[in-house]
Amino acid sequence: MIKVLILDDEDNILWLLKEGLEDRSISVITCSDSITAEGYLSKDIIDVCIVDIFLDGETGLSLVKKWSSRYKNTKFIMITAQNTSSNVIEAMNIGAIDFFSKPFDVREVKSRILDILDKKIVDTGMEDYLDYDYQTYSKKMLDVYKLVGKVARTDISVLITGETGTGKEIIANMIHEKSSRNSHPFVAVNVASIPKDLIESELFGHVKGSFTGALADKKGKFEEADRGTIFLDEIGEMELSLQSKILRVLQNREISKVGSNKTIKLDVRIIAATNKDLEKMVREGLFREDLFYRLNVVEVHLPPLRDRKEDIPILVAHFLKKYSYIKSTQFKVDEKVLELFRKYNWPGNIRELENVIQYAIVNSNKNSITVDDLPEKIKSVRMLDDGDSLSDRLYELSKHLIDYSQITGSFNAYSEYLKIVERPLLMASLETTNWNKSEAAKILGINRNTLRTRIKELNIDEQKKS
Repeated sequence: MIKVLILDDEDNILWLLKEGLEDRSISVITCSDSITAEGYLSKDIIDVCIVDIFLDGETGLSLVKKWSSRYKNTKFIMITAQNTSSNVIEAMNIGAIDFFSKPFDVREVKSRILDILDKKIVDTGMEDYLDYDYQTYSKKMLDVYKLVGKVARTDISVLITGETGTGKEIIANMIHEKSSRNSHPFVAVNVASIPKDLIESELFGHVKGSFTGALADKKGKFEEADRGTIFLDEIGEMELSLQSKILRVLQNREISKVGSNKTIKLDVRIIAATNKDLEKMVREGLFREDLFYRLNVVEVHLPPLRDRKEDIPILVAHFLKKYSYIKSTQFKVDEKVLELFRKYNWPGNIRELENVIQYAIVNSNKNSITVDDLPEKIKSVRMLDDGDSLSDRLYELSKHLIDYSQITGSFNAYSEYLKIVERPLLMASLETTNWNKSEAAKILGINRNTLRTRIKELNIDEQKKS
C-alpha cells in the first residue's frame, strides 16, 4: 500500500485529492497543519507528501526544505495557485520532486506519484528568491522552470535554445542567481555583436602591444567571469577557429590572452544560447561536434510566445508596470487589445510584445491602452470569426509570415506560404482518389512525377491515408 500525506489549509483541496488519489493501492492521509503532518512523517510511513506552498501562518517551501533532508524516504510534491518562476525553481531546488499548479488534473498527480516512487531525490538547499518573478499558466514554461531548478545547483554546462526574443538571457540569469556562484559575476556576451577581428580579444583578453591599438593589458570576458558564470549568446554565430578555443576552455579550464603564451586557470560555468539548429550545423560542418556535446549537457528549450499565449495577460501586466515610469502613471489595458494580442502570431516573441507595450504607452493620451494606441501591424490583425472569408484568413497568414521574415531575416515567406496551402490541397486530392497518384495528378493538372516529388518534399505520409 502506497501512503500519501497531503498538507493543505483548504478543505476542498484535501477532499479533491483524497477522492481522486485513494484506491486499493493508495492510502491517503490529509491534514491542515504542519505539526500533525510531521507527526506522520516522523513515523517513516509516508511514501509521498503533497504540500501547498502557501499555508496559514507558514510557507510550504520552508517545511519541504527541512523535511526533504530529514525524511529521506519520502518524496515531496508541491502545489500552489501562484505558479511563479521563483516558486517553481525554489521548490525543485529544496528537494521537491515535482510541482503542480492549481487547478490541476488529479489524474496527472496520481500518475506522477506512481512514476516517481522509483526515483531518488537530489538534496539541493537553496534559500533566496529571484529578484525577478514571472508567473505562468503555460505547462511548457512550468517545465522550463522545473528544469532550471534542477540544473541551477550543479556546475554542468547548459544550452538554452529557442527563437529570438523568447528570453534566453533571462533564463541564463535565473540559473546563475539560483546557483552557488550567485555572489560572483554573471557576464553576458552576444557573440554575434562583436566584430570577428576583436572577438578573441573580447573573450580572452590581450597583452599590451599584441596588436595595433593594444595600448595596455586587458581582461577578457572569461577572466571577468572567474568563479561566476559566462553566458555566450548566439553561440551558433561563432567561427570554427574560435570554437576550438572555447572547447579548450571547457576541457582544461584555462585561457591564454591574445599575444601571450601564459595560461590562466579559471573557474567558470558556461551557459550558451542559440536560435539555430546546432545539430544541423554539426552535420553541415559549421559547428564542432565535440563542442556541441560539451555545451549541450542539458538543453533548456524555450517555447515561442505563440505557443504560450495564455501568458500574454501576465506579460502585458508586467511590462505595463515596468514602463509606467515613462508617463509616471500605471496603465491599464483594454480587453480588445488583449483579444488582438491573442490573435497576433508574435514572430518577435516576448521582445516584440515588450516593444509594442512601450510604443503603446508613448502613443497613449490616457492611462488606458486601447487599440488605437497600437502599431499598425497589430491593428491590422482582424478578428476572425465564422463569417470571415477564406481570403481574409489567408491574408492574416500572409501577414504573420511576412512579419516573421522581416524580424528574423532568414525566413522565405513565399515558399513557406506555398508549403502551408499546398499540403492540404495535395492531401485532399490523394484522399479523393484513394491515393491513386495518377488520378490525383490529373485533378491537380500536374505531372505524376511532380506530384510524387512534392509528396516527398512536403513529408506527406501515405500511412495517414483514411
